[in-house]
Amino acid sequence: MSAGGRSLFASIVAILVLTGAAPAPAPASSPAPTPYSLSPTSPVGGEAVPLPRNLQEGWYARIDTSMGTIVARLLPDQAPQSVAHFAALADGRLGWPDPISGEPRHEPYYDGQLVSRAIASERIELGDRTDTGRYSAPFYVPHEGDGPVDFSAPGRLGMIRSTGNRISGAKFVITPWTTPFLTRNYPCFGMVVSGLDVVQRISEVKTSTRTGRPLDPITVTKIRIAKVGNPPPLPDPVPHVPKAVKLEFRPDAAR
Repeated sequence: MSAGGRSLFASIVAILVLTGAAPAPAPASSPAPTPYSLSPTSPVGGEAVPLPRNLQEGWYARIDTSMGTIVARLLPDQAPQSVAHFAALADGRLGWPDPISGEPRHEPYYDGQLVSRAIASERIELGDRTDTGRYSAPFYVPHEGDGPVDFSAPGRLGMIRSTGNRISGAKFVITPWTTPFLTRNYPCFGMVVSGLDVVQRISEVKTSTRTGRPLDPITVTKIRIAKVGNPPPLPDPVPHVPKAVKLEFRPDAAR
């Protein structure tokens, strides 16, 4: 460096020291998720929920549709936050934003929705308030569900995983048949104990070739949560901010 260059460099350093200039601050970390405002009681509390006889102790979801009733055993030990979000939305304890107006709503989330997608012999998709299959309520859950119950048998409930490692806390699938390729991507949080034939019939209906939506609408009349015996209480849903990851093509996840 020439004498002139050294002099200029020394002058810049001196100015920085005298003015107390500090290095640029490090980028702020991702903000902590805002805690949910949960209703202390369920809007549907006390409602009778008929279940099949001789079920083992535990928590169950009764899913009434225009094509029949499905009953699933929930798996809070295996997928606690998937179950927590699903149950709180079904009961109306967890408020949610209206997808059109953005206004907060406090009522059972799934009541009156349509089955947004049906893929023959693979899955039916539920949980989209717009009934298009493209909307997802702003609730997410961490990767979980790596337990003894997976998609290696028919009749499984799993939260839908989309791009960017975002696992929905509201949209879910029910599988009519064995779908092991979903195990690595969709947290399994329930298993059908009654009404598997209903799931299979829904999955086989005629659908739009473009969207997969049933041509004759299939309504989810309501979803209600009930317990058999005296199982431990279900956990409350905890907000989760997913971390984006670089997606890689995996043949078993490309279906």
